[in-house]
Amino acid sequence: EGDSSLRHVRELLFEYTQFLLEHECDVGSFQDLEVELKELPGRYGPEHGGAMLVAYRSDSHYAHGALSVHRETVVCKDGAFKDADAIACVAVKALAEEGVCEIKRLYVREPYRKLGLGALLTRAVIQQAKKSNRYTSIKLDTLERLPFCIQMYTKMGFKACPPYVPNPEGDAVYLELPLPVRAPSGAPQIEEMAGKLIQARNVPNSEVSDVSVSSLIQAYQLHSAISRAGEIIHGWKVGATNEAAMQRLGIASPFRAPLFSPNVRRGPCPVAFEELGVKMSALECEFAFRMSKPLPPRQGRACVPNTAYTEEEVWDAVECLIPAIEIAATRSPSKFPPSPETTPSLVADFGLNGVLVLGQPIKASLIDRSTLSEATATLSREGGGKGMSAEGKGTNVMGSPVASLVWLVNSLSSDGITLE
Repeated sequence: EGDSSLRHVRELLFEYTQFLLEHECDVGSFQDLEVELKELPGRYGPEHGGAMLVAYRSDSHYAHGALSVHRETVVCKDGAFKDADAIACVAVKALAEEGVCEIKRLYVREPYRKLGLGALLTRAVIQQAKKSNRYTSIKLDTLERLPFCIQMYTKMGFKACPPYVPNPEGDAVYLELPLPVRAPSGAPQIEEMAGKLIQARNVPNSEVSDVSVSSLIQAYQLHSAISRAGEIIHGWKVGATNEAAMQRLGIASPFRAPLFSPNVRRGPCPVAFEELGVKMSALECEFAFRMSKPLPPRQGRACVPNTAYTEEEVWDAVECLIPAIEIAATRSPSKFPPSPETTPSLVADFGLNGVLVLGQPIKASLIDRSTLSEATATLSREGGGKGMSAEGKGTNVMGSPVASLVWLVNSLSSDGITLE
C-alpha cells in the first residue's frame, strides 16, 4: 500500500536475494523475481487473495523499543502515523490449488535477527490467511541448509508435505499447515465491543466505557472476536491462580486471557504510560513459558477422564521458562476495581494485561520442575525508590507454575483451541 511501502519492500527483497545467494541459492533464476519486483504488489495484492506485511522499527516515544507490524506505517505518540525504518517483510499468495495459499519472501534484516521477529511475521501472515476465510491450508518451501527456518516452522505446527511447485535446489523442503475454517461472526454486540477494545489498545489514552459482559463465557467469546478481527495472539495468561484471588473476584476457578501483539516485549525495554490505557493497577512478577511444540485440542472436554493433558505431557512440550514482568492495566476504568460484578468485563478487557516484558529464557532441560513451587520472584525498584517492591513464590500460582500451565492447556483444549 503506497509508494513508500512498495519502495521498502523492493529494498528488502533485493537484500533477501543477496542473503539466499550467500547460501548458494539463486532464487531469481527460477522464480521470475525481477518481474515480481516490477509488478508489486502483483499476486500479493488483496484482490488476488494475497497480502504483504512489513515490520518497522519506530523510535517514537509511544512505540519506542517495540517491533510493530503494519503494511505501511507505525503509530506514534499522538496517534498519528509516520514512516519508520523497514526491517522485515513476509508475503502470502494464493496457489492454483483450491483453498491453498503459500508463504513467500520472509526476510529479516541482519541487526534484527534472533529477536523472534521472523516468527512474529509468520504468525501475522497466517492470521491474514485465516482472516480471509478462503484457505484451508498454507504451504511453503525452504532449504535444508537453513535449519533455523525449518525449526521455526516446525514449532508452529508445519509438517512435511509433497512438493507442490518446481524447485531445482536439491535440498528443498516442503511444509504445510492446516488452517481451520473461520467460525461465523458472533452476536453483533460482541463484534462491536471487540472493535472498540482493539481501537482502545491501538490509540494512546483511550478507554471503553461499555465493556458489558455477564459471564466468563461471554468474555472468551469477545477474545475470539478480537482474534477474528485479525489481531495476533502471541500467548496466553492465567489469572486468579489462588483461592484468595478467586474469592475476591467471585469465581470458582482461574480465568484465561490472550496476550495480543505487540503487548509482549523483550526486556529491557521502555514502556510509555500512554500505551497502557487509562488505569494502571499493578506491576507483577510472572512465570512465562515458551512451548517447543503445539498442544492441540483433544476429543471430548478436558474434564472427561483420559482426555486431559497430564503434567508430564505438558512439560515435555515446554522449551523454556522465562521470568517476566506484567504491567496490569485496563481500558475500562468504570469496571475497576475488580469485584464479582465486574470480573467478566475485566477478563474481557484482555484479562487486565497492559504489557508483558520478558526476561532471559532458561531452558526447560536445565530445570527440575518439582522445585518451581519454591521458586521466589522478586521485583525491585531502581531510581525512583529503594529496595524490594514486590515478592512472590511459585506456590502462589495454583501450588506451582507448571500446574497453572497444565490448567491453561486443558482449558483451551476444552474449547477447541491449540496452545502454541
